[in-house]
Amino acid sequence: MSLFLDTNILLYAMMEEGTEKAGIADSLLLHQDCHISVQTLNEATNTLRRKTRLPLDDIKTLIADFRGLVTIHPITESVYSRGWAIIERYGLQTYDAMILACAIENGIETLLSEDMQNGQRIFDMIIIINPFQKTEDRRQKIDADFSHLRQFRVIL
Repeated sequence: MSLFLDTNILLYAMMEEGTEKAGIADSLLLHQDCHISVQTLNEATNTLRRKTRLPLDDIKTLIADFRGLVTIHPITESVYSRGWAIIERYGLQTYDAMILACAIENGIETLLSEDMQNGQRIFDMIIIINPFQKTEDRRQKIDADFSHLRQFRVIL
């Protein structure tokens, strides 16, 4: 299964060495068919420049290493148009909408992101999954979402 990655997944692999999230991000990059957009490269580069004191040559090398682990897709006019449709329908931020649009335009049905709403479906074409959310957290959220149904059953 192909996976489209939001920028935060790459950044955990690049910047958070030794953490649980870095381990998950590394495993995804090394063992899955991962895809990103040029937008993701731009965001990662910008974040590395702002939040680290790495020289530009080191940032360039780090980005090049990660480029070898993923398939990179361009932001085309078609992606841009679909991104606008996502913005208008779902109210997402521009860059998030463009990443989702790029995934959809390239036939990828799963976007991994920590920053977007876990489980949200966009136009029934792609689902957003938070790969860092623990199973127990998901179970508690499902229980909370369906607690009103349990109360209803008790009334019957």
